[in-house]
Amino acid sequence: MSLVTLSFSAAALAQAEPRAEAVQPTSDDAHADRPELGDIVVTAQKREQSLANVGMTIQAASAATLSDRGVQGPADLVKIVPGFTYTEGIYATPVYTLRGIGLFESAFGGAPAVAIYTDEVPRNVPIMSGALDLDLERVEVLKGPQGTLFGQSATGGAINYIVAKPTDHFEAGGDLGYERFGKMSASGFVSGPLTDSFKARLAVGAVQGGAWQRSISRPDDENGATRRLQGRFSIDWKPVDRLRVQASLTGVRDRSDPIASQYAGTNFNIYSASALAAANADPATANPYGYVDEARYAGITTPGSPNYDASFLGRQALIVARMNGVAPIPSIPDLAEGSRELLGTPLATNARQAEWTPGFLRRNHNDYYQGIVRADYDLTDDIALTSLSALAKQKMNYVADLDATAARGIDSILTGNVRSFNQELRLAGKTDALHWIAGATYDNIRASQGFLYDFAHGTLNAPVGLPIEYTQGDIRTSQKTYAAFGNVEYEVAGNLTVQAGLRYTKNKLTGSYCYFEPSFVTTPNFTTTFGLLSDVLRGLPPFTTQVRQGDCLPLGDGQNGTTLNAPQISRLNLKLNQDNWSFHLGANYKFDQGTLIYATIKQGYKAGLFSAIGATVTDEYDPAVQEKVIAYEAGFKAPLLNGRLRVNGAAFYYDYTNKQVRARLLVPIFGLLEKLVNVPKSYVWGLEGELFAEPVDGLTLNGSATYLKSRVSGTFRTTADGLPVYNNQGYTGDFKGSALPFTPKFSANADVQYEWTAGGLKPFVGAGIRYQGGSNATFENRILLAGDFRIPGYETVDVRLGLGAEDGSWKLTAFGRNVFNKYYVVARNIGLDTNFQTAGAPATYGVMLRVRIR
Repeated sequence: MSLVTLSFSAAALAQAEPRAEAVQPTSDDAHADRPELGDIVVTAQKREQSLANVGMTIQAASAATLSDRGVQGPADLVKIVPGFTYTEGIYATPVYTLRGIGLFESAFGGAPAVAIYTDEVPRNVPIMSGALDLDLERVEVLKGPQGTLFGQSATGGAINYIVAKPTDHFEAGGDLGYERFGKMSASGFVSGPLTDSFKARLAVGAVQGGAWQRSISRPDDENGATRRLQGRFSIDWKPVDRLRVQASLTGVRDRSDPIASQYAGTNFNIYSASALAAANADPATANPYGYVDEARYAGITTPGSPNYDASFLGRQALIVARMNGVAPIPSIPDLAEGSRELLGTPLATNARQAEWTPGFLRRNHNDYYQGIVRADYDLTDDIALTSLSALAKQKMNYVADLDATAARGIDSILTGNVRSFNQELRLAGKTDALHWIAGATYDNIRASQGFLYDFAHGTLNAPVGLPIEYTQGDIRTSQKTYAAFGNVEYEVAGNLTVQAGLRYTKNKLTGSYCYFEPSFVTTPNFTTTFGLLSDVLRGLPPFTTQVRQGDCLPLGDGQNGTTLNAPQISRLNLKLNQDNWSFHLGANYKFDQGTLIYATIKQGYKAGLFSAIGATVTDEYDPAVQEKVIAYEAGFKAPLLNGRLRVNGAAFYYDYTNKQVRARLLVPIFGLLEKLVNVPKSYVWGLEGELFAEPVDGLTLNGSATYLKSRVSGTFRTTADGLPVYNNQGYTGDFKGSALPFTPKFSANADVQYEWTAGGLKPFVGAGIRYQGGSNATFENRILLAGDFRIPGYETVDVRLGLGAEDGSWKLTAFGRNVFNKYYVVARNIGLDTNFQTAGAPATYGVMLRVRIR
């Protein structure tokens, strides 16, 4: 048997190769009504190939397995993929991390470290994640640098969603579900031939309800409902024997509620014992929410300490005075109550509790459209030409409460869109011992992102005494990518295969920024404030600097055409052009009894990035340069006990250069503000294992686990231009020795299911458990602390039971997810005045009916 190890996925090269006699696709669960025993057959246009022959770490699951395990979207992949974490940026942008490689960023147009694909076509940016769970055939998760075969270049890995294709005979089906909090879901598909050479498939889905969050102060005010409608129309046309054309059009309409965050405290309640006693002795300065932390208070207030904040005492005194009615602002009549909310909002005690400004949260108005055309033409019996074209658009209009209180601490309205075009052209061929592929890609991504901030109750709303309520930002980015790639696989001997791949990538990025005061503001105090700040910093008399409402306000850093400490006035236009070479070298050997051993070396890059930041100084806009990972990995896949047991394992080491990450700068008057930076040197090493067993017919057991050790291995204390870097807790210094953010040391999952036959029916019962170790949302070592941003480890348990027809025509499932109602946190962040966190969903339970007609 010829052994082929693929650099992207078992499906990828097989679909790119010339076709002999096509194996027709089947419906999503035609061959997958029970979990795979550690293996899944990939149906390609020429042959079926087992993932057990693929010399790299891949988690793959059929649509039926995803349904059984409660995987409803990318966030739920943690249930089946160890080493994978999912969280959201502060603006609810998805953040995917594999084996410690990921990007916590909120820019609409930012390329991810873990690439997402639909049928080999990149989704380009994380917010383009709509309809990934609609009418699937399977999903494959590949770990480590990617890109030497096709698609986006990525440092962390790739998640490829393979959708169900039109079938050569009539099929139809539907799923109907109901679960706790009144959440209802319905989906269905119809598929079949329209002529001898033309097939089509239509799939639709809808989800409604499920408001699981409650306001702490207003228990009848609920949030968290899903309202999503999605659909896909696909065709498969074979006009002549050597040509096959496939096309699809996908659309998503999302009117869901934004998930509200939970209040996690504020530094302004921290005192020394003497400072708190003095404050509480005077009604004008009393703080009933204050508490004593001698060490923390001393650090924040002592010059020279690593967590010293020169603005802290002034801002603490200001917010307490406002709460006590001592420092009112007539134009903001509810300032005292808002200040009290920022200081005294109760901490949540369960997943359902959250807080937000009354009347502020509203339905999202987000829409996604994608069109894909694929053409495969057999030039000869052994060489095929493939063209992949895709056009997509994501429209965004939603809100985010970034203080997690009922105050107007920092309420944000976000709008914008992302447009992308992708074109790939590749040739693939084979001989008896050689498989090869060569091609080129072009990607064009354009994004616009606007945000309107309301921080009327925040401590930064009057930095020079003039009250400020609203500010606005407008960010426009573009990325053009040109790439050429090639890959060869050669069967040296009957059991030994070697691979080599190479990719050249050229990225051209632009960023255009303006942060200004919106036109509807009647008294432009924000504009006046920046003029006065510029006068002070440049030693000019007050009101010398002339700034108009609508001008771009951040003060220049003397670079990129700006004048030091002078308002920007016009848009700041920046460019970043970089290129790189990625490669892949590997070998695998398969023993006669079926065990496969493999080793690979890969080098991958992720493109540079312009961040989405409302800056006060222009150097906050500087982009992060491209990051690089060199990955060394060795592993095995061993079938045992006549196929009833399979054990897979891998060890890996990642050498990480210029990791892109959000850190903080200390800006005079405004305090700690965000900036995207590069970590010069870091590493990740780890071990991964999987076990699949079927000790008796009908009983399947599987489990997997990942151990990771990540570290900042080089000096990391300043930005590229020499400014001190701070973590979220306000510490600065050398972060060498810190673990990488959102990288738990240990994660694992296990699942068991038993099914049997009784009277023409197939009853089943199953359960799964998932463990995620603790991590941190920012950098922390033994000296530079970040206890407020530690994310504790947790475990959740899911259960399911039901019955179905032996022929698969119907299946009824009752399920429970997080059945012990574990309260856990998936992210922790900081706003301007408060800390906040995102909680995982509480216990849910429900029923699902699946029907299939063939």
